[in-house]
Amino acid sequence: MTRTWRRLTDRLSGKHDPEVLYEELPDHLAVPVRQWALQVVSNYRVVGVVCLRLRLPSTVLNSRSPEETLANYQDKSNPMIFVEIVDALLAALAELRPFSAGRYNSATASDLRRALDFILTEGGSAYMINPEKNGLCRRVDETLRQSLEAAVQAADKQTQGAGAHLREAFAAAYGISPNPSVAYSQSVKAVEAVANPLFLPKSPEPTLGAVRSTLDQGRNKYEMVVEDRAGAPAGINAVVELLNLLWHGQRDRHAGGPTSRPVTQEAAETAVHAAALLVHWVATGVIRKK
Repeated sequence: MTRTWRRLTDRLSGKHDPEVLYEELPDHLAVPVRQWALQVVSNYRVVGVVCLRLRLPSTVLNSRSPEETLANYQDKSNPMIFVEIVDALLAALAELRPFSAGRYNSATASDLRRALDFILTEGGSAYMINPEKNGLCRRVDETLRQSLEAAVQAADKQTQGAGAHLREAFAAAYGISPNPSVAYSQSVKAVEAVANPLFLPKSPEPTLGAVRSTLDQGRNKYEMVVEDRAGAPAGINAVVELLNLLWHGQRDRHAGGPTSRPVTQEAAETAVHAAALLVHWVATGVIRKK
């Protein structure tokens, strides 16, 4: 859901600045999110698996009401703990079925996800439910998210690998515990999964670098479906440059070199969206032979 409501004082003053998103679990979000968590654990047998996965202390399961204890769990040394609990509850909702006994036994997994989406959006949380609906990720612009989904769907129609790699890249870049190196690596693999079979069908060891070289050296053999200023099919210069950007930007691919360095969060996010565009172009035939 997209949040469009603005408070009265902001409307009266003409303020249109983007709302600050809230990290962790601020006071105004704490009660509704914890009430949501109680709904989940009252309808699904998930307390045990959440405690195991998050290594929560035995006091939760040994309490008189493990469900209420988990829904109200706090850890002063880890302010992100309840965000992690919500993330784990979403994973459990995607894996397990509800049981008949429970105060909220009429709530389906879809109902519960919609309820949480409303709470997080209206409360300005920095987190949202991820595209796979099995966890949380950092909130991203709706247009960017839709472009990623379009690329994944196009890739899934052509090959199973590219969409999976693109999902992994998104999760690693925007998850609650980002891993920029994995996000970048999976972005490269996503493009390789759609591009290698098309441009390097006979190569025993195809790579994105080889695809880049093939297109760079064969610019006169390919064209794009979009037209240039003369009304003719445009060349593939933009494709080659985007491949160059993605290939050379992965500075942690090899260790020990003078330009080797860890991938930054900003570079990882850029790689994910560059990969999504390239995957969509290749998978939908935007780049074609003359």
